[in-house]
Amino acid sequence: MKKLIVLFCVVTFGLGSVVTQAQDVDVPAGAVVRMTNCTISNGTGLNEFSFNDVVERARALDFNENAPNMIWFRQPIYTTPEYQEKYDFQIAMYYPSYTEMISRRVADGNNPYGRLPISCGTPMVVRNINITRINPSPLEDQTAMLTRRCSLSEGSSVRDSYNILRANVEAIAAEGNNTLAQMWLPGLGGRMNRDFDFVLAQVGSTVRELTERMDMTRTGSIPPSYNAAPRTRAFSCDRRGMWATNRIYQAPASQ
Repeated sequence: MKKLIVLFCVVTFGLGSVVTQAQDVDVPAGAVVRMTNCTISNGTGLNEFSFNDVVERARALDFNENAPNMIWFRQPIYTTPEYQEKYDFQIAMYYPSYTEMISRRVADGNNPYGRLPISCGTPMVVRNINITRINPSPLEDQTAMLTRRCSLSEGSSVRDSYNILRANVEAIAAEGNNTLAQMWLPGLGGRMNRDFDFVLAQVGSTVRELTERMDMTRTGSIPPSYNAAPRTRAFSCDRRGMWATNRIYQAPASQ
């Protein structure tokens, strides 16, 4: 079993700027996401498997009522060399609550995921908080994601940071870009003595939507409302990492 290295990396939202004139709201409960870093177990010659092979096999599996609400495979594109030397991809399984996650996984027992040619490390669980979007578009089955580890400033809270991001997302959305923003809060497991408080993630409904959002930061072409109000720095983040994300399964809306 490989040692899990928690490597999360994501974009800039006018990092840690609190829009003091915006109305604060409470942080939503969010979903529960079980994450595991994995390697592809290759043989030799004709028995070798690519990441696309694993995705194809995973999508062909039979999923029952105990399956997660969603499953995504995340392939690192621009992350740390240490991560890519140890792992080939990350599995993210979405559940509505801790109770559902535990009860479904116990009921599922020896599920068919073991049929994939992969070996995975120790899992961890995060709370996934979606930042409210205006006119959101559904995510394509294959898109891209940015991640970034962030630390709260002294005297600031997760609630402060959530409201900063919410105001920034609304300002950017008013310009026609609806890239999904998320906060990942530590839940269960993971590295001891972590040096960050949350992960900031951005996911485009398409790859182009995400890269256009990146170019808005690069060129400084963000809307005037983004910087209009007085601001106080509430958190800071390290550099971004990029992942290709592939939807493996999504439960029917009724489940």
